[in-house]
Amino acid sequence: GIGIMNIMLASVTERTREIGIRRAIGARRKQIIGQFLIETVVLSVAGGLIGIGIGLLIPWLITVFADMPTVVTLWSVLLSVVISVGIGVIFGMYPAMRAANLDPIVALRHD
Repeated sequence: GIGIMNIMLASVTERTREIGIRRAIGARRKQIIGQFLIETVVLSVAGGLIGIGIGLLIPWLITVFADMPTVVTLWSVLLSVVISVGIGVIFGMYPAMRAANLDPIVALRHD
């Protein structure tokens, strides 16, 4: 969550001028928020898939090398994706709102 927020805040800072240009040519706040939330969801899904991969690999390794049967249910995999995306969206709201509330004139002057 915190990692997603930091990445997105850095993205907003780096793209301040782009956001200003988009706002100056008519992009609405909702569109800016939507753009950053979509990016947040993509990052969250990618992180969730990597986590699932690791989460499936470890029980398999335990089964193979320790000869201990392990079970990973579909329910737990789906729940982990939903939680990952949910946390990502929650922590991505602040950077998205910050981007949407930038003053276009100030953003265009940003170096």
